[in-house]
Amino acid sequence: MKSSPRRALALAVATSLVLCAAAPAMAGQVYLDNLKPNGHYSRFIVGYVPGSAPTQAPQNLRSSLNAAASRAALPASLKQGLGLKPVRAMILSGARVVATDAALDRGQTETLMRQIAADPNVAFVQIDELQTEFAVPNDPDLSKQWHYADSAAGIRAPSAWSMSTGSGIVVAVIDSGIYATHTDLAANLLPGYDFIDTATGYGQQCVDAGKDPDCGASGDGDARDPDPEDSTKNGHGSHVAGTVAAVGNNAKGGLGVAYNAKLLPLRVSGKGGSSMSSNVADAIVWASGGSVSGVPANPNRADVMNLSLGNGKPCSAMPAYQAAIAEARANGTVVVVAAGNSNKDVANYSPASCDGAISVAATNKSGKRASYSNFGATIDVTAPGGENSLLGPSATDGVISTVAGNKYGPLAGTSMASPHVAGIAALIQAAAPAKLSPDKVEQILKSTARPIAAKNCSGGCGAGLVDAAAAVQAARTATP
Repeated sequence: MKSSPRRALALAVATSLVLCAAAPAMAGQVYLDNLKPNGHYSRFIVGYVPGSAPTQAPQNLRSSLNAAASRAALPASLKQGLGLKPVRAMILSGARVVATDAALDRGQTETLMRQIAADPNVAFVQIDELQTEFAVPNDPDLSKQWHYADSAAGIRAPSAWSMSTGSGIVVAVIDSGIYATHTDLAANLLPGYDFIDTATGYGQQCVDAGKDPDCGASGDGDARDPDPEDSTKNGHGSHVAGTVAAVGNNAKGGLGVAYNAKLLPLRVSGKGGSSMSSNVADAIVWASGGSVSGVPANPNRADVMNLSLGNGKPCSAMPAYQAAIAEARANGTVVVVAAGNSNKDVANYSPASCDGAISVAATNKSGKRASYSNFGATIDVTAPGGENSLLGPSATDGVISTVAGNKYGPLAGTSMASPHVAGIAALIQAAAPAKLSPDKVEQILKSTARPIAAKNCSGGCGAGLVDAAAAVQAARTATP
């Protein structure tokens, strides 16, 4: 475990996310580690001190931004077309998304960020970072779900199902949305929400990431709305959701780990599998029962949430993620996150490296760390993620879950590993005499995991391969 909710909130205080209402005497924190030498940026997350003047009236916010723009040492032609303006309030207290009309290069971005932070009402400034899903997609190929088996490489789900199937538990899947008409998902779906805030994409930031300029676009012609349908036909979110809680015992396809749990689909990834960290942070807190302006209250607070996405930055550079996860855990929600697919130390990836997140690495069918899986001292547990061949994951080596056309097919990635853990967390909560704290659920997952020999997991796989049966057995007599 990386931190308790109290410690995580304390960290958020230390990083100026959660501050007292009095204005600081010094400039706000400027997070520059995410800026690439050749990058271009036009969106920022500005954390104003809660209760300060810019949070109280739109004209005060505009005045703060206008002053920052006027102070910034930028070329005159760029200043004229800069168009620094507020986009919307975030769910985090005092936080605002702001944007420029012009894309700024690395140096210009730093200059503007420092001037924004010079306002004594500002606690922090970071870029609104482009996110990428952790998955390796391929064509569907139905197969047996080896990853659930009562075997050395499986999670021992069949033995767990005699004790718990996840009934009464809500799991939020923060991802690319859902195929709502899939016959193995529909019966378990709750009303979700589409948190994507653009119909056109993120422009130069997409190009810098090697994607089309409209990456992240909603694909449904509008921005945020109550429809989490996967309009861009990405399929990632549906595959993840199926592993968590595809319907069981209906004589169709396969089933999910917690096949009687309910799914809360929250859409944050649009075209090209891209999302913005501000949208993800909003979804994290809303899923746990928080409220956000312009979005109706969530009537189905999530007991568990899964995030199979992220970026190659440490959580120390992503304060909005840390604060969102801390708040979700304080609300009682277990936060499960994919470690990432770069075969590198997870410490440099977020939100997997954030305090309070259960970080999940991936194993293959042989029970070894998958070739792509991130690793490290801060991995909490490991779960099956499958493996790839030259043609992508096959039906025998990939994780099998729900895909388009009411079918099942394989994918490989830590994106596929983390929903196994989210599903087991649901089994734990359903089996326990009373709802357990996120700390307690994490402790059970880790204490019941099967250690992985160092030769099979160079770099570190946390407590080991999760064991659903042992975890549920432990939960049956656990106390909060």
